[in-house]
Amino acid sequence: MRVRISCLFILLMISGCATTANYEKILNTWVGSHADNLVTSWGPPQSSFQLSDGGTVIEYVRSGTVVVPGYTYTVPQTTYHSGTASVYGSRGSAYGLYSGTSTTYVQQQTPSYTVNNWCKTRFTVNPNGIISRWSWEGNNCTALPPK
Repeated sequence: MRVRISCLFILLMISGCATTANYEKILNTWVGSHADNLVTSWGPPQSSFQLSDGGTVIEYVRSGTVVVPGYTYTVPQTTYHSGTASVYGSRGSAYGLYSGTSTTYVQQQTPSYTVNNWCKTRFTVNPNGIISRWSWEGNNCTALPPK
């Protein structure tokens, strides 16, 4: 469990200050801009929808996967021993009972798992081609602070 928390912490550190608030700041910079400028910067949208007022909604989708590897941990395995011991020799014999334990550590492996990351961003464009608003959904709509 500690290893998974450590992995999550490392992923958060690598992502730096990538937040949804920073992503929204970037989206806000597009409001009032012409949609042609957005398409020039972001590339062609994955889809677009014509609105009844003559405007358009353009949609960008990005997705990816991250494989979180499993980790190895050890589990103690105790073995209980008991029995009798007999010793025979030229000077006589001895007999006794014994008991004890021994502990070994067995390695176990947790399975890896896949996390699907995605972000869908929609821009509403008025009939004049000007972006009037935006919306996003997903678990990976983050960005570093805008420059």
